[in-house]
Amino acid sequence: MQEDYAKTKPRIVVGGIVHETHSFAEDVTGLDGFAQQSLWTGAALVQELGATRAAIGGMIAGAQAAQWEVVPTLYGAAMPSGTVADSAYTQMLDSLIAELAAAIAADGAVDGVLLALHGAMVTETILDPESHVLEAVRAVVDDRAGKATPIVVVLDMHGNISPRLVELASVLVAFDTNPHIDPYARGIEAVAILGDLLAGKVHPTAAIVQPPWIFAPQATGTDDLPLRAVHDRRREMEADADVVCISVMAGFAYADTPDTGPAMIVTTNDNPAKAAAYAQELADICMAQVAASRLEILTPAAAVQQAMLQTAGGARGPVMLVDSADNIGGGTPGDGTDALRAMLDAQVQEGTIVIADPEAVAICWQAGADSAVELTVGGKADRWHGEPVPVRGTVRALSNGEFACELPDNHFASFFGNTIKMGRTVWLRVDGVNIILTERKIPPFDLAQLRGVGVEPEAQSMIVVKSAVAYRAAYMPIAAGVLEMDTQGLCTANLARFPYQHARRPYDR
Repeated sequence: MQEDYAKTKPRIVVGGIVHETHSFAEDVTGLDGFAQQSLWTGAALVQELGATRAAIGGMIAGAQAAQWEVVPTLYGAAMPSGTVADSAYTQMLDSLIAELAAAIAADGAVDGVLLALHGAMVTETILDPESHVLEAVRAVVDDRAGKATPIVVVLDMHGNISPRLVELASVLVAFDTNPHIDPYARGIEAVAILGDLLAGKVHPTAAIVQPPWIFAPQATGTDDLPLRAVHDRRREMEADADVVCISVMAGFAYADTPDTGPAMIVTTNDNPAKAAAYAQELADICMAQVAASRLEILTPAAAVQQAMLQTAGGARGPVMLVDSADNIGGGTPGDGTDALRAMLDAQVQEGTIVIADPEAVAICWQAGADSAVELTVGGKADRWHGEPVPVRGTVRALSNGEFACELPDNHFASFFGNTIKMGRTVWLRVDGVNIILTERKIPPFDLAQLRGVGVEPEAQSMIVVKSAVAYRAAYMPIAAGVLEMDTQGLCTANLARFPYQHARRPYDR
């Protein structure tokens, strides 16, 4: 079999549909949500994404380096947001399958499949779309005699993974880091695993164990307990020659499904007993560290006061005020106002916050640069994130909001490529506070988000980051301290606020 593999040029399918769905958000994510960020088919998929640091970029680069024939289908990725419209999901999946079927009809069967998925997508009627995608792909690529085509899938480690997905995939590969700085590497790893499958070197046997808990995203940093302990043991296990891959899934608490929560997935080479034993051991380590997932948080006013004391005490660099309840990477609108109100009340000097507010952007653009404006900011998307704040200020700068990322491997590039596209952007100065207004919500994945419009991050006394963990890669190198705030928002760590209908595991109330 290895000899046959060496003589051929494998035809490898590449594609994916990526969305982290907040089931309790009021918006519905349509096709335009994908088109605004990343939606490509056919040859354009390879051209636009092949040079990115996203997982699919690693897949494409790895497949090309192996001199495989890449068969592009569809890749769609949207910012985390509300439930995906069935019509949008169906249209993307139909397009992916049509591209795949056309390639098979034109040039014959394919040898393998590489898919970039998320693991926490939910549509209006489907609670496990990732399994649905694999079922549709297998219906096309598996032959009628029952021979299964190898399918390797790269997942965000925040996926809620069902046993059905484990059955359908040949191997599941998850990001090992949060903040996500390794998606490209995981794409490369997926190519290596697929190569071993094609060569007949690996006969995958997988096991999944779902620990009986749900973690808020704030507790899922891989440098922190509980996941740090799990990954320490994972690395030891992966030194075992029988182990093909281990995926430590933290889960995504805000996607309400029967499988919401962490999962330990171990794939071995024809050793199901070892896969099961290792998966259970990792689950036990995870549960032994549950107490470490509880957070200490301050009111916004108290956090601002403490940050001001640190600055007055000679702190070098900005203090990070973490507004994780308005975690854009978790599906919130990015227009929460609690932190802004606290900074203005305290008359903060050189405090910065980014707020997604297209209405305020339009008013400032109409007024023009250097104009004095009076308007309300934030709190307009829904009822979860505070009231709009009336302000008077000066428009310091206007921008088209497109900036190249400073970090070569960052959370943003995990899915969308290396360019930030915030839509029209405004630097509004209100007293001593810098408000960056954007048309589109963008998580704090890169310092270019501030620097690109004229605000120097290192010169700030405090910066509000609307994120749970993802901000760390960019902002921790310049941070003088970190303070977690108890703000209003859809991504609050208090999971008891949400009316779960499908989740079956307990959480910390």
